[in-house]
Amino acid sequence: MAPGVTPTGKDDTYIARVARGAGISTLGQGVGRLLGFVTQIAISRLFGAEIYGFYSSGVAVVTGAQTVSRFGMENSVVRYVAHHRAKGDRERVKGTIVQTIFITLIISLLLGAALFFTADFVATHLPNSSPKMATVLRAFAFVLPFFVFMSMVVWATQGFQTVTYAAYIQQFIRPALFLVLLGFFYLFGKSVTSVIAAYGTAMLLAGLVGMYFLRRLFPPLFDRRVPSKMETRELFKVSIPLSIANGARYLDNQSAVLILTAFAAGAPVGIFNAAARTATLSTIVRFAFSGIFSPIISSFYARGELDQLGRLYKDVSRWIFIGAFPIFLVIAVLGHDILAVFGRDFVRGESALWIVAVAQLFSASVGTTPRMLAMTGRQNIEMIATTSAAILGVIVSLLLVPHFGIIGAAIGMAAAIVAENAGTMGAVKWKIGFWPYSPEWIKPLVAGVVAALATYLLGLFFPVHTPIVRVAALGVFLGLVFLAVLLLLGLSETDREFLRTFWNVARRYLPRRLGRG
Repeated sequence: MAPGVTPTGKDDTYIARVARGAGISTLGQGVGRLLGFVTQIAISRLFGAEIYGFYSSGVAVVTGAQTVSRFGMENSVVRYVAHHRAKGDRERVKGTIVQTIFITLIISLLLGAALFFTADFVATHLPNSSPKMATVLRAFAFVLPFFVFMSMVVWATQGFQTVTYAAYIQQFIRPALFLVLLGFFYLFGKSVTSVIAAYGTAMLLAGLVGMYFLRRLFPPLFDRRVPSKMETRELFKVSIPLSIANGARYLDNQSAVLILTAFAAGAPVGIFNAAARTATLSTIVRFAFSGIFSPIISSFYARGELDQLGRLYKDVSRWIFIGAFPIFLVIAVLGHDILAVFGRDFVRGESALWIVAVAQLFSASVGTTPRMLAMTGRQNIEMIATTSAAILGVIVSLLLVPHFGIIGAAIGMAAAIVAENAGTMGAVKWKIGFWPYSPEWIKPLVAGVVAALATYLLGLFFPVHTPIVRVAALGVFLGLVFLAVLLLLGLSETDREFLRTFWNVARRYLPRRLGRG
């Protein structure tokens, strides 16, 4: 069966399923990233670079604690909910959801207590001692269980081979709540605790909405007549190596922030975080595909259909790059203007922005290699690759941050990202025989170069100098030129099928949903 052949009905090919899932998730992530970006700008504008920096440090810490609390169970819940559901085993589906949420909540409560009671000690023993960090750590200790609860509920919904609810919660509901609550808590004082209170309350409310969606997907979850069958050993068999991999991946992305916090807490962390968050905007596309592609990988692999999986993987990797490349080019061409939107102090992070953006583009180009390893039972290899990359990133950051500050942090983060993705790409080629690249990549590369040059030249003569106007106008221009050149160069049959379904999502799905509201 080729990737485009129907698995369950004539209008439901695997390409169409990927396109619908990626379309919904991309549109959702587009809204979510926009809301998130506006919120970051609001924090920097309302509270200043220093408070934004302390908040960023706290988010890095609580994200790490949340990663440890999940213990890799997010992979277990997606994998085994899909597996048991395919067999019609409601009891084990329910048991998987209940057990993974319960285990992660217990761990989060223990870690939250530890974070609260050690806050003073940690803050006063940093190389650059910062008593304000103690307040930040104690406040985020209360946020941790809410964060973990919301995350696990969202992951559970993806086990039903849909990213719709995950997109609603993560990319619209939670960011919108955070933005609204930020304004509300700002009325109570211009302090970092106001920002953290808004952050935590948004997590709690989004988690409760997630439980409502999960109940709609799987009504037996709250039916006492349906018993829960637990498979603890199987869950931990998958989660333990992946928890190590997730911890390593967290260090890939956050070790630079943590090390910079240790040596220069406050404004420098805020400037670096603004640059790093901007550089990661291109990852929106990869994440959009990962959610829906993961259970499809598992299904193909379980049936032994490796040829079809290999072709679909190559197509998905190219589609991810096509979506990420123009975002990278906007960042590269308009980076100074983008950072100026945060405030004048933030343009100091322009070099860091470019460094991290290049690393993230490489990450996008390799496709969903970590998920490919995890969903085919090779989680130990993923663990080794991500752990090695994390160690490299920590070493580079420790060597460079004390001397070069923000630039050192950017190089450390970039080194970890490149090493992880190169390692997982090599592992997929070695163990499964798949490679993401093909001659079809020449077309988006040519389209990108043409669009970037045209935008740069237009920018030289653009009459408006207000940063946000320049970013909006020139960014749209670059995207339109990229798309036009790409269409002129021609599309493959699978590309056309993907675009037709993706366009239908954009044209019909959102208006229908919004009309219901």
